Amino acid sequence: MHHRLHWLLAWWPVEKAVTVACVLGLIALTWMALGVVLGTPLWVVGSMSVAQGLGLTAGALFALSVGADAGVKRAKRS
Repeated sequence: MHHRLHWLLAWWPVEKAVTVACVLGLIALTWMALGVVLGTPLWVVGSMSVAQGLGLTAGALFALSVGADAGVKRAKRS
């Protein structure tokens, strides 16, 4: 199992994943701001739900990218 994870992280597209994470984060932030500006209950609940999903996805992509980058650098040092 550990070998498969190391192989996956070695081939993880770090730059593309970080770019996608940033774009998703900005979309989530815009969606939340839209819910606050419009202020109706449906928009607030909808924006919180959608933005949370986008934000969690962005955070997961970023965390995997940091782990992959650190793992590759550690493997190169050894």
